[in-house]
Amino acid sequence: MRITGVMVQYYFTCKRELWFFSRNLNFDFENDDMLIGRMIHGESYERDWKEVFLGDARLDVVKRRGKVRVIEVKKSSKLEEPAKWQLKYYLYLLRNAGVKAEGILSYPEEGKSERVELSEGDVETLERAFEDIERVMSLDKPPKAEKKPYCRRCAYRDFCWV
Repeated sequence: MRITGVMVQYYFTCKRELWFFSRNLNFDFENDDMLIGRMIHGESYERDWKEVFLGDARLDVVKRRGKVRVIEVKKSSKLEEPAKWQLKYYLYLLRNAGVKAEGILSYPEEGKSERVELSEGDVETLERAFEDIERVMSLDKPPKAEKKPYCRRCAYRDFCWV
């Protein structure tokens, strides 16, 4: 089954969101947060940027001073943990392809960035998550909605809280 970085992020954010995304349900393309996020993504690191496709994952890679860095740019740090897992997934894919890389989680609007590493414990957590991602995606109905602090800004909010 195809697993993308966005799916990993959604898994660690909200399994219901993952289920909707896996069904190609259109989310709110006019969501201000999504539009701003796309703009920030397009403007950050643009001269050093390379998009690399590795299987079904699209990684943003910068190579500087002989180091390969995978940079994940986010609008805000509100969903920091899910963003870290998305970046760790990319590091996992590169590691399995024989490429040593470091991860940088960047929040240009907040003026901060954080180095992210992949540990052996992270590898185990990701491999368990892959199995559960497949389980969630194979469900006939979405998982039950759970009220979380960031629901009101979620692009899928209308599918849960109408």
